[in-house]
Amino acid sequence: MNKIIATMFLLALCHLSKAQEIPDLTNWKLEALPIGDSIYTANQSPNNWIFIKKNDRWEIEQSTYTREKGDLLPFTTNFIDKNLKEIKGNRFVKKVSDGFLVGLNKGEFGGGLYFIETDGLDGYEIANFLNIRSIFEYNSRYFSIEGLAHLGGQRGQIIEIFKEDKLWKDKSITQLVEAPALIADYGKEKIIITSQYILKFGQDFKITEILKSPMYWGILYPSSIIVDKNDVYLAMRKGVLKIKAFNTLPEYEWYVPK
Repeated sequence: MNKIIATMFLLALCHLSKAQEIPDLTNWKLEALPIGDSIYTANQSPNNWIFIKKNDRWEIEQSTYTREKGDLLPFTTNFIDKNLKEIKGNRFVKKVSDGFLVGLNKGEFGGGLYFIETDGLDGYEIANFLNIRSIFEYNSRYFSIEGLAHLGGQRGQIIEIFKEDKLWKDKSITQLVEAPALIADYGKEKIIITSQYILKFGQDFKITEILKSPMYWGILYPSSIIVDKNDVYLAMRKGVLKIKAFNTLPEYEWYVPK
C-alpha cells in the first residue's frame, strides 16, 4: 500500500512539473523594478533576452532578432519577392486553407497585409500601411494585432481577417489603448501585452483592461511571453519581468543576470 501511495505521489509531482511553464532563473537575481529614471538606464543595456524552449525546459537567451515569425513558407523568400516585391522586412506568416496570410511591420515606414497562394505563384495586397505584430486564429476566426509606438505617439487595434467573395479582406474590430507587442493564450481567452498594459481579448471579441504596470516596459521592447497559470513572464531588454497573480493582485519581480 505504501509503495502505491508513493508511486501516486511521484506521478502527481511529475504531472505538476510538466504542467508548469516557468523559465529557468537559476542564474538570475532580483533587482529593484526599473521605474522612473532607471528605466532609461535599462534601455541602454546591450542585453536583449528571449525565451527559448529546449527539451521541455524554458531557457533565457540573447535575442536573435528573427525577422520571420509564425509558420514556415514552403518556397524561398527570393521566389516570393520576385512575385510580390513589397513583402520584405519583419514578417509574420499564418497558414490558412488556401495559402498564407503575411503581415509586415516596417515601423514608422509602414507595413501591410498580404495573401499568397499555397504554391507561391500568385498573391495580392489585402491592406497597406499596417504594422502587423501577429496573426492568430481564435474561435475559428482569424485576427491580427496591429499598431505602432513612435516618437511619443501610440496607436493599436485588433483586425479581423476574413474571406468574402473568394478574396481575403480585413476590418478593424476594436481599438487598443496602446500599440500591442505580444499576444498569448490565457485559458480560453487571449492576453495582449502593450507598452504598459495587459489587456484581455475575450470570447466575446471585446477588450478588457487587466492592469497598467508601474513600469513602462515598452521602452525595453518585450520579445516573448510565458503564461504559467496566473503568473506572467516577459523577456525584454536587460532583464525578465515576472508578474505574480497578474489578473487579481499583481506583484512585480525584476530579474537580471547574476
